[in-house]
Amino acid sequence: MRQFRRKFRANSSGQLLIVAALMIAILISSTTIYVYELSRETNNVDSYPVSDVILAVRQSSKSTMISSLANISKGGERATLEVNLNHLSHVLGNLHQLGMYNLCFTVVNDSRYDSGVCLSWNTSGSGVSSTCANFTLNVQGIAANIAVNYAVNATTSVTINGSYTRLEGEEKLVNLTCQVLNEEEPALFKNITLYYESHGSWIKVNSSNNLSMVDYGNGTYHLSFTVSLSSDVPVSTHVYDLRDVFVQANTTCTEG
Repeated sequence: MRQFRRKFRANSSGQLLIVAALMIAILISSTTIYVYELSRETNNVDSYPVSDVILAVRQSSKSTMISSLANISKGGERATLEVNLNHLSHVLGNLHQLGMYNLCFTVVNDSRYDSGVCLSWNTSGSGVSSTCANFTLNVQGIAANIAVNYAVNATTSVTINGSYTRLEGEEKLVNLTCQVLNEEEPALFKNITLYYESHGSWIKVNSSNNLSMVDYGNGTYHLSFTVSLSSDVPVSTHVYDLRDVFVQANTTCTEG
């Protein structure tokens, strides 16, 4: 089966991450303003909820990882991840309400991840788009100085398997089961597109192929379509999840 390679317009500017970076400023600002007013009433600095700040930072880290992955999976540069995380760290470092914040990170580089990014779209029925990084957050606050280490992994994975039954002549009914996961949990997709390979070209499956889908509501979908081919049916499944992350999985359907 010839590998399906989809072309995207690369966009590595990281402008999508401005929203994620600003979100942390809003979260921390709203938290500290509330605490400041509360402490004025109670004169108790121990009421400073550092845990809320840590939670806000972790949520913003995850949002940045996801937004970067959405960009990279659609053709953006892998360097986008570090650019966006640096931007997030810079925004956080400029906040001084009731403390100082320093966010350090290291993107993962190993046999699976390159610059914190893994795009594994193969022909064995599975596809993975993922980002991974380790973080250290130092908070120098009124009530306490705290260092927190945590890891963030944003992953969209798709698995497909299927077979076909013969109809008349060379016409085949292809049945596919597709599962979509976010961080190993069932997830919904925003869009799914099927292609089949014929004579070296990939052809989009549409209504003329009697395309139908059943959504089981748990990240699992059943798809079927008809096609006229003399051989087994190579299929490529292209999925955008609700976070706008793209992932592709290819397989060859045999008679079954």
